[in-house]
Amino acid sequence: MAGYKDNPDKLELNTIGQFGSTPEEIFINYEDVKNMVGAKEMKNIPLGAVGIYSYVDKLKVGLQQLMAGARCFSTPAITRGELLSLSEECAKVTGIPYLMEAGREEAMKILGS
Repeated sequence: MAGYKDNPDKLELNTIGQFGSTPEEIFINYEDVKNMVGAKEMKNIPLGAVGIYSYVDKLKVGLQQLMAGARCFSTPAITRGELLSLSEECAKVTGIPYLMEAGREEAMKILGS
């Protein structure tokens, strides 16, 4: 089986074949990286690096959504108060309130219990 270096126009890997057959089809940020480094230099960029860039871009978008939801529009504005733990284990390790427990006292006061 030929790898990417042997035939850069086609990827013949079964594990990623369902996503496409070329790097452009597989990596959503391939063109972004290509625009940054130039088309000639792109052949020297490992596909793993393109994958990492794509992953970090997804993290960036997620953080932007979290910040917008918390009405924090700059990184220094985020405090632990805007965060919730999604598991009890995470809450124990980080000290960030567990999702199911956060706001319970305030809710009980409102309900008059």
